[in-house]
Amino acid sequence: MNAVLVSFCITSLLSLINLGSMVTFNAILSIGVVSLLSSYLVSISCVLIKRIRREPLLPRRWSLGVFGLVANITGLAYLALAYLFAFFPIGNDPTVKTMNWASAIYGGVVLVATMYYAVYARHHYIPPVSRLAKDL
Repeated sequence: MNAVLVSFCITSLLSLINLGSMVTFNAILSIGVVSLLSSYLVSISCVLIKRIRREPLLPRRWSLGVFGLVANITGLAYLALAYLFAFFPIGNDPTVKTMNWASAIYGGVVLVATMYYAVYARHHYIPPVSRLAKDL
């Protein structure tokens, strides 16, 4: 019940954005899509690199065998294309109101996150493996 109520509240609040500005609502939806595609690109790329280097993958219940490499390459090709098109505006001849601002927002977030990492986080980040070793 709690999960349903939280989902309802978040969806309702996001719907209120649409009342204020359609441009803002579309930018938020686009940045969500781009963020998901980015996470898929990173995770599949990491698996693909391990496959190419012939490093062992984590234990799993089943494997595609040789077709796993093909599936990873095909997935990356599709994701790269979808990632590119996610930044396109909805129609031809975009104006300020019809422009897809996801590229500006995404670029700004990446820039701020990179600066944060360079200045602060790289000196204070403790990797999960180190935390696990401390607990043992």
